[in-house]
This record gives sequence, structure tokens and C-alpha cells, in this order.
Amino acid sequence: MEFNLYGDDSKALVRIDPRTKMFVFLISSILSIHTYSSMATLVMYDTALCILLAVCGKKGTALKAFAAFAVAAYLRICIAAQPGGFGVATTVCQALVTIFLFAFPVLISLVLIIQTTRISQFLAAFQAMHLPAGAIIPVAVMFRFIPTVQDEWSGIRKAMAFRGIDLDFVSVARHPMQSIEYLLVPLLISSVSVMEELAAAALARGLEAEHARTSYEEVRLSAADYVVLVVFGIMAAIILFVVFSGVSIL
Repeated sequence: MEFNLYGDDSKALVRIDPRTKMFVFLISSILSIHTYSSMATLVMYDTALCILLAVCGKKGTALKAFAAFAVAAYLRICIAAQPGGFGVATTVCQALVTIFLFAFPVLISLVLIIQTTRISQFLAAFQAMHLPAGAIIPVAVMFRFIPTVQDEWSGIRKAMAFRGIDLDFVSVARHPMQSIEYLLVPLLISSVSVMEELAAAALARGLEAEHARTSYEEVRLSAADYVVLVVFGIMAAIILFVVFSGVSIL
């Protein structure tokens, strides 16, 4: 699964407001533990997340995510059907599958936010929520900082390759301290300069100005947003009802 940190919704069938995506992320974070208790609720919620990701323009990522979820769910069923005690390999496999299924809703909803939302849309959504500048500026700098450091990391690896320094897993395992020196020292130095440049850019764009800033991005809740809010709200209510009432659904 590729984590592209530059949001792009140009291929989206339906464009969803960033606030709706943040609501889905919040719901997924709350339900990540509860969905595992029932196979039906697990399949229902995680399938809905993959469908939403596909509708927002990331069909390939959604298909890969659903395939990984299907494999993990199948392994869970197979492990649960085994009679008697578990061996070491089965226990390790069960632990990995459990961790994956627990983290899947949070992971996919986070991918939905990052891969389908531009930075300008985030800022416009935060301003529409009337959040203070002290909350908006750190988020803006963070979302700009992460992909910039990612580019710096790629440049460092290429520079090391030109100098004949191999940074594959085997080389790092053989010479861990030397590899850390080759990677972390230039990365830390470049990160400091990146932070200074981002801070200067934020000041130049008037992010700390007290008056309301205009934006080219139009953020408003459409009919699709209300459908997503209602659907995920109903699923959350069903899952919580199943968990706390003790009703058995598969």
C-alpha cells in the first residue's frame, strides 16, 4: 500500500468535505477495538471504509486494502476453527492478524484523509470550524514538513548510492552505527533547514494574521457528506449496540 502524502482528489467520483473525513477517522479510532468482537460488524465497517476510499478516487489503494483485509479475515476464521491448543507459529500468526484487524479501520481512514485531501483544503476546513491560529499553524507546518522530509530522505539515499554506500537491510544490519551516521546526520541537518524555510513561508503567507484569511478552496457539506455522516453514524450505533448489549451476530 503506497502512502502518498500529497493529497489528490482529481479522480474522485464524489468529493467529500475534509470535516467528514475527520469524522470518519474519529469514528474509526473509537470503533477499532469494538469491530473485532463480531465478524459481521468487522466485515461491514471495513468494507464500507474501502468503498469510501475507492469513491474518493483511490481505487487501487482501496482494492489492495480490501484484499489484505480479506486475507486477514480468512486467516482469523481458519485459526479460530482449529481444535485444541495453538502452536508457536499459529500463535504468532494469530497475534499479527489481530493487530492488523484492530489497526485496519484507523489505518484506512488515515489514508483516506492524507491521500485525498490537499493542504489548502485542510486549512480551509479548520478555518470553517473557527479553530484558533495556534491550532491551525502547527497542523499546516506538520503536513508540509512530512512530505518535504520524505523528499530529503530520498535525496540522501541517492547521494549515498552515488558515493558507493549501500543502505539496504543487510548493510544496515552489519554496520548499524555507521548507517545511522550516514542517514541521521544529513537528515537532521536538512530537517532544521526545512523547518526554518517552512516557518518563513508561513509568516510570508500571513498564517499568523488575526483577521480572517480568504481561500480558493470551497469547503461545504454536500448531500454526499450527509450520506456518509448518516451511514457511518448508523454503523457506529449498530456496532456499539452489538458490543454493549451482548447480541451475537456471527
